[in-house]
Amino acid sequence: MCTQKIVAFFSLLTPFIWFTWLTYVAILPMCAILGRLALPFAFFAMIIANVLVLFRLIKKAIYNTSTDDGLFTPTRDALQEIFPRASGKQIARYEKIVSQADEFDPFLIISPNLNWINQYGEQAYHLVMDCFATEGLQNARRDENSRCVFHFRNGRELTDVRNAIRQRLINTFYIPPALQASHPHGQAVPVGSAWILTKVGVRESDFWEDDTFFHVHQ
Repeated sequence: MCTQKIVAFFSLLTPFIWFTWLTYVAILPMCAILGRLALPFAFFAMIIANVLVLFRLIKKAIYNTSTDDGLFTPTRDALQEIFPRASGKQIARYEKIVSQADEFDPFLIISPNLNWINQYGEQAYHLVMDCFATEGLQNARRDENSRCVFHFRNGRELTDVRNAIRQRLINTFYIPPALQASHPHGQAVPVGSAWILTKVGVRESDFWEDDTFFHVHQ
């Protein structure tokens, strides 16, 4: 593992090694011919080469610190998979919300269930989303008014919000057939699909669909 990381590190310098090498190949003969007259050029070329290498390393570190053999997904791609019908402007807005969070902070992302909306109405759906945005907060929202991308400080807070909403808005959750007897007016469809996304690095995320998030288990 250590050897692989060392090799990967030095591979970052490859585009600039040849540049530096060619520079010094030109510098050495010039120094031999012109003597001290070539020293300012040699010094300037050395600074330029080193600055370019440093810039490349910093850029690589910023944009790929969490990339590990493709284990994670660009945040924009993840959001497009969750919201396949969203416009580019909407995706950019959601991506900005994620980018402002600390690394590894969890997000709950809800895509609407049209069957639930047809049953209860769009206003009722917005009410549920507002509850997810404000539950446990005072004069604040955790969704930047998106009503679909909810930022939590940790997994415990996310779970507490889910449980609180389940207690108050039971019709938001799907009641499986095995529990219909104890919930005679139980909901046949959930309010939406729940996705969990965690920010990993600047532009990448780990995400998955939680198929049971809106299910009542007892």
